[in-house]
Amino acid sequence: MRHPMSGRLVRQLLLAAALSVPAAALLAPVAEAQTRPVPPAAAPAAKPSAAQLQLARDLVTANGESRAFDGVIPNIVDGAALSFLQTNPDLAKQLREVAVLVRPEFEKRQAEVIDILANSYATRFTEAELKEAIAFYRSSTGIKLVQDRPVIVQEAVQGIQAWGAQINAQAMERVRAEMKKRGVDL
Repeated sequence: MRHPMSGRLVRQLLLAAALSVPAAALLAPVAEAQTRPVPPAAAPAAKPSAAQLQLARDLVTANGESRAFDGVIPNIVDGAALSFLQTNPDLAKQLREVAVLVRPEFEKRQAEVIDILANSYATRFTEAELKEAIAFYRSSTGIKLVQDRPVIVQEAVQGIQAWGAQINAQAMERVRAEMKKRGVDL
């Protein structure tokens, strides 16, 4: 059974992920990324220290990643409640009310997302590296990057979508032309 909110949730999670990476990563050549083998992830270091974890939490706040996941929990809870609509369409109003009622219970768990992000950083960066990254994100350039990233990502996504549509149209024409050479009109 398809979850009624799954498309919305997936889009939000993708946007959150996009907001949490440097915009330059979005502009990497798509074709190369599709053909290049994915290197194995570096083995995480030993269990991070409490200091590393706190620095990583500070980094996740400074670089804006913690805000990128705001709204995910309400969408998950709403989606869970509304998933019962397919078999109980007459309960729509009550299901929405229940979702609103139980949301605060799960919103208390928002810090878990930050801890997950922080753990990923803390296992891969030393305390010194985390401090350097925090210093950058607290600098005027880092603050500007965090503030402008949503607009940059939105512009990049729109540009990449337009580019992809153009490539698709050109590829369709080339395929038609090649098929016509083989006696097939598409």
